[in-house]
Amino acid sequence: MAVKNKFDIDFFEFCFLVEACIPPTPIARAMFWEEVMNKHYKTLSENERARLYEWVNRHPSMQHGLEKGNEDCMFFNARFNPDNQYKIHTNYNDEVHDAFKWGERYYVAKDRSIEDKYITDVIKVPVKD
Repeated sequence: MAVKNKFDIDFFEFCFLVEACIPPTPIARAMFWEEVMNKHYKTLSENERARLYEWVNRHPSMQHGLEKGNEDCMFFNARFNPDNQYKIHTNYNDEVHDAFKWGERYYVAKDRSIEDKYITDVIKVPVKD
């Protein structure tokens, strides 16, 4: 039986942890960076997502990564940018997905995109002030 660990940290501590994992980093930090985008994104509130996006983008390592075209940094920005969020309606069980645009595709996680043939409607989520 697997034992699941639970660590309670507040949002401020979480931001510092994410900041310490801005790519390029060793593998353990890189794996956490991906978890932030694929798993923890869903547990954050809309406000927390926007604040984390701003926080990380102020950090010199992130700015340098974006200038150098680091794909992991650019992907983080695509995932967390409040102005890059969409509701994707599909003809597969009439599902609606929260997604973001990366290149020409809509993604729900770093390794999962929605195939164009299933998309029936794309609605851009308005940015809240």
